[in-house]
Amino acid sequence: MKIVELDHTHIDAVVHLFYTKNFMGTDLHASYFVPTDKNPIEKIYHSSFVETYLSGLIRYKALGLQDNNGKIIALISFYLSPNEPVWYGTMIRSSNNRHHVRMLLDAAIGYNEKLGRYRFYTLWSAKHARLLRRFAFSKDALSRYDYFDECMVPAKTKCVHQNFWTILFSRILLPTDTIVRCTYLKREYRVDTPIGGYL
Repeated sequence: MKIVELDHTHIDAVVHLFYTKNFMGTDLHASYFVPTDKNPIEKIYHSSFVETYLSGLIRYKALGLQDNNGKIIALISFYLSPNEPVWYGTMIRSSNNRHHVRMLLDAAIGYNEKLGRYRFYTLWSAKHARLLRRFAFSKDALSRYDYFDECMVPAKTKCVHQNFWTILFSRILLPTDTIVRCTYLKREYRVDTPIGGYL
């Protein structure tokens, strides 16, 4: 298996990862925001992902986990903020394989650490936040990174913070209570201070 950076050549290769029953622990088809059968929610999510992460935009990145046959079996996407040295983890799609998720998260962390981005934001189901951290983070990532919860957003309400609302929520009212979590590299693991100025 290997990690690859996804681009427009992977549009069809990732579509199967969007046909899942649950989103953040909620049955997509039992929730109030699923559209008509003509445009199933899975198709909308895939189209949005393609337009954002596979269209060559500089700040939107996606990594895929490729099996030994070249099939993309999981993916992670993230946004690189131009306003501060942080990144936003926006999506992980897999077949609930803990090993695959951890490989992808480690790859995204490594990608961003090389850019001097030692802090990131993610959106978690409030009900499963602790369990999901243990599921998604490798032993190395758990020891090197700590976190705090920035804010809680009740179900079916709009997040009042613009970057979170736009980047993490994609301007969608979610059917479950959610937590915006800030995860950061602990001080003892920071080998340098990134340069934050130029002429």
